[in-house]
Amino acid sequence: MRPAAEALSAPRLRRLEFGIIAFVGLFAIGMAVAAALAGGPEIWSHLRLLSLELVLALLGLSLVNYGLRSWRWHIYSRRVGAEVSLAQSVFYYVSGFALTTTPGRVGEAFRLWMMQRCNGAPYEKTLPVLAADRLSDLGAVGLLMLLCLLAVSPQPWLLASALAATSVSFLMALRPQMALAAVGMGFRATGRWPRLFGRLRGMVRRMALLFSPEILLLSLALALAGWLAECYAFFLVLQAFGAELPLHQAVFVFTSGMLVGAMTMIPGGVGGTEATMLALLAAQGVPMELAIPATAVIRVATLWFAVALGCLALPQALRVARQAR
Repeated sequence: MRPAAEALSAPRLRRLEFGIIAFVGLFAIGMAVAAALAGGPEIWSHLRLLSLELVLALLGLSLVNYGLRSWRWHIYSRRVGAEVSLAQSVFYYVSGFALTTTPGRVGEAFRLWMMQRCNGAPYEKTLPVLAADRLSDLGAVGLLMLLCLLAVSPQPWLLASALAATSVSFLMALRPQMALAAVGMGFRATGRWPRLFGRLRGMVRRMALLFSPEILLLSLALALAGWLAECYAFFLVLQAFGAELPLHQAVFVFTSGMLVGAMTMIPGGVGGTEATMLALLAAQGVPMELAIPATAVIRVATLWFAVALGCLALPQALRVARQAR
């Protein structure tokens, strides 16, 4: 984790902020070009259907997701012994959103850096929080997608993706000894770096604290509720644009896009998520002049809204970190 902290120096942070702005700009240009190619006038006419009440509802549902995920981060942090308040957890979590579209999961590393800098929580203690946070999201999205596949015509590759996501997540959660065995095999295979492998074993053991039955059920419930809120926001957008898709199909399209975007390993899932959602909407009979603005709106209301909130919180977070020196 030392390199992650050094990567957040002032010059590097300025370059990251420039990269975020450039990424947002390129995304907007790409969606505008796609809209023009697919029939610009019809798309812009649909965008005008967005009322102020609907926009506020979309942003509110996204805030529900961010709030529940921040609460889960706080539960995990306290479970591993980090002395952090709920307000601090929410602040650190939202600040990390500013770096969502940067390579290398820098936003998540930033949250750990803030806990180390402001609360004295060592990385060896808090690294399991990052891993559990990712596994919880992966398991919840995969489970939602899997349930919706029961009601939607089966797509073998999507079914395999959902099964893989949920299986890996729950196996890692319920059988930490499998990860311990993998670490042991790695050490025996290399015969080197005993301190590194010792720290890995310690991290796996601390992760077991985050996957006790009560914590596992609570974190899964928070993740499911949070992602369902954003799925429902997508459903509202489709309804506003006149796409008559049932709720379960809207959930299926949204979660499929999230899962495929995560599998691409591209920051924020940009590109893979949108392409998957557009393809699945087209497969459900939604015309492109509806699918493109619906996809663009939900991504702005979820991903880019989070990035905007993170950018607003990031300067204050850095000031707090400097004062904690």
